[in-house]
Amino acid sequence: MERFLNTNWSNFGYCLALFSAGGTAMLEGQIRNDARFEQKLDSRALASKGDRAPATREGLDISLVSTLAYDSNIFIEAEDETASLVAQVEPTIGWTGGERDKTWVRLAYEGAAVVYFSETEESRFDNRVRVEGGVRGKQLALAYSARWARVGSPTPDVGGQITRQEWGGEASVSYNPKGKLSYRVFGERSAVELDDPDLIDLFQVSGGIAAEYDYSSKTQLELSYRLGQVDIDQSGSQNFHRVLLQGLWTPREKIRVSVQAGAEYRDYEVGSELDPYFVARVDWTPRAKTGLYLEAYRREESSTALEGESFELTGLRAGVTQRFRDGWSGAFELGGEHSDYFGITGLPESGREDNLFFVRPSVTYSLAEDSEIAFVYQWTRSSSNEAEFGFTNHQLGVSLNHRF
Repeated sequence: MERFLNTNWSNFGYCLALFSAGGTAMLEGQIRNDARFEQKLDSRALASKGDRAPATREGLDISLVSTLAYDSNIFIEAEDETASLVAQVEPTIGWTGGERDKTWVRLAYEGAAVVYFSETEESRFDNRVRVEGGVRGKQLALAYSARWARVGSPTPDVGGQITRQEWGGEASVSYNPKGKLSYRVFGERSAVELDDPDLIDLFQVSGGIAAEYDYSSKTQLELSYRLGQVDIDQSGSQNFHRVLLQGLWTPREKIRVSVQAGAEYRDYEVGSELDPYFVARVDWTPRAKTGLYLEAYRREESSTALEGESFELTGLRAGVTQRFRDGWSGAFELGGEHSDYFGITGLPESGREDNLFFVRPSVTYSLAEDSEIAFVYQWTRSSSNEAEFGFTNHQLGVSLNHRF
């Protein structure tokens, strides 16, 4: 209990995208509870100033993102850095049937061919598949999603790129009687499995209940409780309880505030902890052509690199976008993350702490309604008291994006 409500802003780190959310549908598209800095330039990094709007029209949708960049440290190594020109082609193919406010389903595939010009044997192809949909009646609604991915992108927890599979699924049933209150039950199952036998696989299952209150057209609140278990290779199981109060507030057309805040109790193989959990985002559009955002998050994650350890993560990032004349626009983003590792099995602790900072300016030119070209520079620096996990990285590239 000695870590109870330790909100020191120097606690930042890494998350491997387990479906560890509080189970909300209300804030979908408004706030990401797996928010994480993307270390390499790809479609997610290029869109980090705001999630891409999901395809809502029925039928087939196809898009292509192609990037050519110089990368000074392709494997984010502390020493003996390897530089290379990197080509990346990311096709996305999706199909949507039905209407999202009634009965619908969407199937989507996202690929990424990554070619290193100086280390061709390390080139790879990432694959992501997702299925999601829902059925809505007068008072009952079913929502579901499933995903699978095989990727090799770098992770700061392990250091360097690692090949892994990430899969999961979740479902919820909502009851919406007349009035401002609605109720929901939900469940999920997810996993991260790494090819390297020296690294640690993670499996999670959880479920819970939630109640949503529509206070007004500008304010929505939700209270949720989640009970779950995380199974960790070589570190036993963790049982956790999470209580979250979530809110979406739009005081005026130009301002949107999304918040999830609460507490999580974890029972480890040795000992237990009660810690705060939050993720919050503010979007502000002071003028028609200017947008700003501020995002902060804190959570606990299990390490896939260090046996018998977890780490506390806190992050803060901000950005501004500005549209100029004749199809030109610009963006500037910066932020930091810090991870503080601690033991959960009684084994000696590593005492590892990582600090990461990044800056990413970009300039975009719209070639047509569905095409744009972006020029991006990203500088990243990570320092650690474990020398093997620190690194510096410069990336300078150009990206051509087209939606068919």
